[in-house]
Amino acid sequence: MAGTTLVHIGIAASDLETSVTFWRDVLGLKEVGTLHLCYDLSDGYHNFRLFQHELGERPPHVGGLSSYMHLGVKVDDLRATVDRCLEMGVPITWEDVDDPHPYDPDHPPTRSFKVEDPDGIVVDVTGSTDQWPGVGLP
Repeated sequence: MAGTTLVHIGIAASDLETSVTFWRDVLGLKEVGTLHLCYDLSDGYHNFRLFQHELGERPPHVGGLSSYMHLGVKVDDLRATVDRCLEMGVPITWEDVDDPHPYDPDHPPTRSFKVEDPDGIVVDVTGSTDQWPGVGLP
């Protein structure tokens, strides 16, 4: 549909503070507001709301690296993001989702890599502006 713009993504986190640390401190989204048991993060274009799952035990995500659902982010400095992931104990894989390779410090990813958020949601991390067709990044 012409004129439609993706502006908001929401995730019910099993542990809100752990999820905020991942999305804000590891991947670099900016914290732009808080509500009761809720954080609003942003890249300056999209609202990314993390909220605490409060309806009993949160069902496990069906994910893993063969997940049917994943998100993608572009970072300004891929190497710095790799370093933050390593410092904060976030496992890195790269290449194809169906055939992931573990992180190799002698051959680090130069274009993109994959990580999982604390609830198992796969995140494609790229430093390239042309990773996904139809996305006009500066």
